[in-house]
Amino acid sequence: MKHHLFHTITPSYLAIFIALFCSGCTLSRMVNVAEKKENIIVQPNPIAASGQLVTFEIKAQVPEKLIKDKYRYKLNVYYEYDQQVREDVGSLNFEFGEFIYENGVPTITKQMSFPYAPKKEEGKLMVQGMAIDKKNGDVVYAEPKEVAIGLNTTPLLLVRNNAYDFIPDNYKEEAEKPATLIFYFEDDQAKLRTYIGSNLQVLDKYISDNVASQSITITAGQAPDEIGTGIAQTRAKVLENYYRQQLQINDYSNKKVSINIDIKPDNLVLLKEKVQVSALPKKEKQEVLTILNSNATNQEKVKALQQTKAFDYLQQYVYPVMRTAEVTFNYNRNRKADYELYLLAKKISEEKVPADVLTEEELQHAATLTPLLNEKRKFYEAAIKSTDKWPAYYNLGVVYTEMAQKEYRPKAKQALLARAIHNLTFAGFRNPTAKVYYSLASAYHQRNDFLEALQYYDYAIKLGGSQEELQQIFADKAALEIEVGQYDDAIESLRYAGDSYQTNMNLGLSYLLKENYEGAQEFYTSALEQKPNDALAYYSLAIIGARTQNEQMLEQNLRKAVRADKSYTLKAINSLEFKPYRSKAAYKDALIK
Repeated sequence: MKHHLFHTITPSYLAIFIALFCSGCTLSRMVNVAEKKENIIVQPNPIAASGQLVTFEIKAQVPEKLIKDKYRYKLNVYYEYDQQVREDVGSLNFEFGEFIYENGVPTITKQMSFPYAPKKEEGKLMVQGMAIDKKNGDVVYAEPKEVAIGLNTTPLLLVRNNAYDFIPDNYKEEAEKPATLIFYFEDDQAKLRTYIGSNLQVLDKYISDNVASQSITITAGQAPDEIGTGIAQTRAKVLENYYRQQLQINDYSNKKVSINIDIKPDNLVLLKEKVQVSALPKKEKQEVLTILNSNATNQEKVKALQQTKAFDYLQQYVYPVMRTAEVTFNYNRNRKADYELYLLAKKISEEKVPADVLTEEELQHAATLTPLLNEKRKFYEAAIKSTDKWPAYYNLGVVYTEMAQKEYRPKAKQALLARAIHNLTFAGFRNPTAKVYYSLASAYHQRNDFLEALQYYDYAIKLGGSQEELQQIFADKAALEIEVGQYDDAIESLRYAGDSYQTNMNLGLSYLLKENYEGAQEFYTSALEQKPNDALAYYSLAIIGARTQNEQMLEQNLRKAVRADKSYTLKAINSLEFKPYRSKAAYKDALIK
């Protein structure tokens, strides 16, 4: 019977059958070889959460015999958690052009990541090999293999601030005070900027204001390395010429305009003021001030500064904001009662009256008279339409940020932060200050756009500000650097962040992650002096105890953390840091006593 059936198979069907059979055998052999001889290494292991991502490096090596023209071997990488939930992460394809030979072995090294979420903390990183016939698409799968456990959440134990609020409401006090616009210039240049950091559009608004008269003062300066060039005088003249030219073109009110010029060519006094409020360490600050207070000539002082440790900081963050000219206007404005401002602002937002019935400052003040975020939003939008000035953009950005903080839906939260960024960006165009760009950096930071956040933190520092502002910017910049794994950069930034709780906590974490446990313990101890009974500091010290096999240190600090904040009980239960101690008395006693 079998003989009869064999002879009924036509040659073409037999060829197909043999081909399929041979393909299946080849694929199975490839999988068997791979399972026995492939080498997969994941770093770090356990894999760790960093910011809103879990990032790791995977290195895979397979035998040379798996590299074939008609077949392909592939490794699928996925993360498995929460009772067999599978999240695909990526793949490694062992085809020519996608691997290199390392000591004669086909090798792929790749950075991979997937989004972090608390529910993923207990899971495992898996790979599954598959051999594929390129011609007919047949596949044979290998058994899934665990290559790493996760997640280690210790890198998330950082402290961030990212707090920025509405511009203080001093409408009644400030309405009659002079308004000032600042213009920044490049090194040894007097050309007015038309790109980021320019105030020309706002200046044009003042030029076209329908007022009876304007009294204007242009105060021009220069950086110390520009002494003797006369560039400050040139900058003032460029601004005066621009103002008078635009006045002839755009002014139809025939207002009386007087322009006074004040030149500050030797600005070492201003340099001293900026150094005193800078984020420079005390020793470096004192070295600079000693030079500036000496009896040397200005040129000698400038040369001496170039030899100091602080000179790089001066070049990056101080000199650029001294290459400026300020234009100050003197206006008098009438004030309306609060109830009248609120009612008019509401009508403007509903487009029932023209927007110009209130000034920008009046609209801004009206927004402070309502607790409703949506109503504030409408008032600030009306202020933008009517005046196009920076405070309205800035405050509208703050409104969207506060809306985002109250939003629990991830996509909606991201959309609100995007709107905040949009408006804060326009505020920065019109008023490039450390305060505004810190808020923009913080909005990007909260949205997890880390590269943009880092750029704007740096830009905010370069714009200068008070010592308190600069220290906070450096502190949150360092927090971001920790989140992206740049621990050395974070430690450098924290040099300028002052001696605060946030600074000491993040220095402690940076040293902990660099496995300098003695240094980390010192900073966490300092943080506890500034904020006694802090659960996070105690918990971090307990981790150091776990890593250094100091069970007494683990038990004492974990007990204090749990007593200070009960939520740390669950955190400790889920943490991989304490996994080796879960059966030991020190760990158990800390959680229950």
